[in-house]
Amino acid sequence: MGGLAGVLVTLGWGAIRMYTPTVSALLVAGRREVKESIRLGMKVFVLYLSSPLIAFSAILLYLLIITPVGLLTLESLQIPAPISLAPEALIVLMLLATYFSAITINTLFALGEEIGWRGFLQTELEALGLSLTKASLLVGLVWGVWHAPAILLLGYNYPENPVLGSLLFIAFTASLSLPHAVVRRLSSSVIPVASLHGAVNAAWGLTILVSQLPRELGGLGPIGIATWTLISLILYLGLRRWRRSTS
Repeated sequence: MGGLAGVLVTLGWGAIRMYTPTVSALLVAGRREVKESIRLGMKVFVLYLSSPLIAFSAILLYLLIITPVGLLTLESLQIPAPISLAPEALIVLMLLATYFSAITINTLFALGEEIGWRGFLQTELEALGLSLTKASLLVGLVWGVWHAPAILLLGYNYPENPVLGSLLFIAFTASLSLPHAVVRRLSSSVIPVASLHGAVNAAWGLTILVSQLPRELGGLGPIGIATWTLISLILYLGLRRWRRSTS
């Protein structure tokens, strides 16, 4: 079908593929359990709107890591426009645009994955006795392996190094799995998790645009993995403190 060259083919293929975890969960668990993971309510709505801020916080942390060592570049953002904008202002506008896509179309796409990952697999692993952290790490590994065919066959995210990329992406998804699990735990719904997932899909590419490093070292490599590991650690410590204060 032309690989990822055609935009419509890519979108259609991606939408269908992102709902295969949902299909798997339906086949294994049935409609009732899947339906229970898509809960609604005021708390769900608030977290649905606020969860993308976790992804934007990770982007800010990434920028704080690469800027002092001289790896930040804004040249790719200096594009011809009717109104001249500073690259910093353009970054803000891009984040605003990605926020709205995160809570709309990207949430709809990501929901197909999250019903499987955090709606079914995360809860099943915890039911087997795994802690939230261990279960989220295992889900993150499965999540990354699930992307491997797209990376190896189509160069998804890593067009120049698909073999290395498939390994890096497993580590990447493992590093950002805990924030998704925490949002799932706080909301008891996968809808806010999907908005966080959608924000990562929409906004994380900015780290590639503003870094002088290749993606295999920067946003989709060790620095990106380290960034999300720090975000995960902060959320983990915050969740532990919240549990102690409410117990």
